[in-house]
Amino acid sequence: MNTGSARDANEILIPRTIADEAMDAAACIGCGACVAACKNASAMLFVSAKVSQLAILPQGQSEHKERAERMVAQMDAEGFGACSFTGACSVECPKSISLDHIARMNREYLGAKLSSDNVNG
Repeated sequence: MNTGSARDANEILIPRTIADEAMDAAACIGCGACVAACKNASAMLFVSAKVSQLAILPQGQSEHKERAERMVAQMDAEGFGACSFTGACSVECPKSISLDHIARMNREYLGAKLSSDNVNG
């Protein structure tokens, strides 16, 4: 019996507001202006834009928890500082990436850690 194949990602309907938000996050060009402007040399705006870009879309849901954990772990391993939400990063960003993405990444990361701690602990 032919059960068909997986749907093409382009066939998944995404509400305009969600698509717009994902595109705003995808606008990050990785220039590093946010890191240079941050008093803590935090890469949170850059990393959170990449986490948000995929976490918002249905195609990115399959590994959203692992992605948040791995990207934050790599950011820590690279020696970037912690975010203190002064907003200097967003002000200096040439693409006007919003601090909302940092909040989303923090939620994604916390959710991932809580679920992995329950599995491992």
